[in-house]
Amino acid sequence: MLGALAAAPLAGVLFLWLERRAAAPALPPRLLSGFRFPAALVVGVLLNLGFYGLLFLTTLYFQRHRGWDPLSTGLALLPMGALVAVASPLSGRVAARVGTHVPAVAGLLTGAVGLLGWAAVGPHTPYALLVVPLLLAGFGTSFTMPSATIAAMEAAPHEVRGAASGAFNAARQLGSAIGVALFGTLAAASASSAFYAGMRLSAVIAAGCFLGGAVLTAVSGPAARAAPNPSATEAS
Repeated sequence: MLGALAAAPLAGVLFLWLERRAAAPALPPRLLSGFRFPAALVVGVLLNLGFYGLLFLTTLYFQRHRGWDPLSTGLALLPMGALVAVASPLSGRVAARVGTHVPAVAGLLTGAVGLLGWAAVGPHTPYALLVVPLLLAGFGTSFTMPSATIAAMEAAPHEVRGAASGAFNAARQLGSAIGVALFGTLAAASASSAFYAGMRLSAVIAAGCFLGGAVLTAVSGPAARAAPNPSATEAS
C-alpha cells in the first residue's frame, strides 16, 4: 500500500505526459487547461470522499458497535437512500431555473451539516437523533450530484464531452476509494473509544470536504442556465 501510494504521483505525471503525445488521448489535455473543469473534478473527488467514506463507517458503527444485523443496518440507512428519488429530480428542476451552481452549493452545505452531525455519535446515541444527519447527508449529496455533473459537462468543450464525462466519473470513484481507505484507517481499532474518536475525526473531515467543494463550486464560475441533461442525471 505504501509503495502504491508513493508510485501514484509518478504514475499520474507519466499518464499526463503520455496523454499529451497520444493521437486520441483518453483525457484530452485541453480539458485541464482552464479552471472550471479541473474544479469540477476536484468537487467530484471531495463529494464522494466525504459521503462514501463516512457511509462506510456508519455501516461498521451499526453492525460492529451497536450489534445490529445487516438487515437492520440497511433499514437504518434507508432514510438516507430514500431521498434520492426526491432530491435528484428536484436538483434538475432548480438547475434549469437558476443554473447549476446554486443547487450544487446548497446541496454541499446541507450535506456538510448532516455529515458533521456524526461527530457527536456515541455507543448509545438514540437512533431518532441519527435520522436527521442521515436525511441531511442523503438529501445534500443527491441534490448536489446532478447539478455537479451538468456543470462538469458544461465546463468542457462540446467535442470532448464524452471524455469529460469519463474523467468526472473516474474522479468520483477515486474519491470513494480514498474516503473508504482514509476513514477506515482512522477508525480501525478494536477498542470502542478509538473507533469513536476516529469516526468523529472522519465526520469533521467529511464535512470539511463538502464545505471545500461548496467554496470551489461557488468560485468556479457563474451559474449557467441550462436544461438538465437526462443522461448526466441518470449517470449520477
